[in-house]
Amino acid sequence: IDARSPLHSFGIWMLGPALLHFGTEGQKQRFLNEILESPPLQAIVERIGVDSIRRRTSIVEGDLSAPMCGIPAEQLAALTDTVDVVINSAGLVEFDPPLNESLITNVYGIQNLIELVQVLNAKLVHISTCYVGGKKSGRIPEDTPIVGYYPGREGPEDRRFDVTRELEWCEQFIGKTEDKLKLRDGGMERAQHWGWINTYTYTKSMGEQLVARTAGLKYCIVRPAIVESSLAFPFPGWNEGMTTSAPLVLMGGEGVKAWPVRKDGSLEIIPVDLIAAGILIATAAVLADRNETVYHLATAADNPVMLPRLVGFLGTNSRYKHKHKKSGNKLANVWKAYVETEVVSVSQLAASRQRIRWGLDLIQATFNFLKVILGSRIMNPYLRNLRITRRQLRQQEQTLDKFLPFMVYNSFIFETGNIRRTYNMLTPRDQERLQWTPEDIDWADYWVNIHTKGIERWIRPMFAKQMKALEQSINIPVS
Repeated sequence: IDARSPLHSFGIWMLGPALLHFGTEGQKQRFLNEILESPPLQAIVERIGVDSIRRRTSIVEGDLSAPMCGIPAEQLAALTDTVDVVINSAGLVEFDPPLNESLITNVYGIQNLIELVQVLNAKLVHISTCYVGGKKSGRIPEDTPIVGYYPGREGPEDRRFDVTRELEWCEQFIGKTEDKLKLRDGGMERAQHWGWINTYTYTKSMGEQLVARTAGLKYCIVRPAIVESSLAFPFPGWNEGMTTSAPLVLMGGEGVKAWPVRKDGSLEIIPVDLIAAGILIATAAVLADRNETVYHLATAADNPVMLPRLVGFLGTNSRYKHKHKKSGNKLANVWKAYVETEVVSVSQLAASRQRIRWGLDLIQATFNFLKVILGSRIMNPYLRNLRITRRQLRQQEQTLDKFLPFMVYNSFIFETGNIRRTYNMLTPRDQERLQWTPEDIDWADYWVNIHTKGIERWIRPMFAKQMKALEQSINIPVS
């Protein structure tokens, strides 16, 4: 199950010998035109062939927010006992969405999914996140009890958190709150009250708890760390969407020099193709009834990349880019090419931001004074550019602040013994096909030559469109 736009729609793509004629024509065309023609699937499509994939694939249209995921009774009857396992990768992955939106997909959608899986008599592989652990530092085990968990829990006798009671609180809060910003802030405040980093990890943990407390359900929970560009499959550098570290890489490429990070901490990042391999390894174990309950998919336990080193990688990218840049302000390009990046404290970052604001205020006061003397026609373009600069800086600050829990306030090392043991159960041939080898990653080569270049190729065009829309939205009134 893969949640896309609209928020709660999904398709079940069944691979097997049986051909089931479900799904609307729109879903079928999306599968053919959007999924099969996407860059990461091209090699597979060419090898297997579109006709073969169509014969072995069925699309079932549904709605994650509806009972039984919106699948009609007739289709449910035909699907029952024909589906071995459901891999659920649906989720709203924004850090701080309005609470009601996050609950619909990450919690209520899981309730509907569990009912569906039970009716189908199938098993479940549920994709969550390592960061359900909350605000912690150090080694995070995989065997922490799930039901009743909250980051500050004081042992199994601590029953202060109960997902049913928590949902009742959420429903009461949402029922009396109409303002979207208050719903956003309220979700973050409630998450942090219990010790989670943000609304996303709070609601994902609640979804996990619904899965874990369901009697008789055969399942495993796969928890990825921060998912980044592909290492090798389907090709180096594949990336999709302005998520995870992409905004930071783009900020570094634009010349941001001061980075608040722990000098003694690592960043738990993992290439997306290792995530795909890990999910398939866990799925095989579920099908064989030899699975663990939880699988962390992370790298710091075997091959940590330290945060100051990542700052150095960002600096390398910025210097190379601006040394060879032909467009833009030449003086700015020289500054971005030769001024080194640096690790700063949160207090130093705050002081730097304040100095920049004072400088921009002084520039704006000067421009407004000149506007009186020289007129709007001359000065409005300068004022408009200044407003764009302020908006861009504010967006950078907000983006960076969202990452501070991962770079400064906590230092995570997620234990990964379960996926290692399960990987060792595979035959040598399958180990070659589904490699779990994070210890082999050369982080300097990956970050500079693969990840950064992948973001520049696949993500920067999206970022450029956003910046253009921002610029077009800013007008200076003529007076």
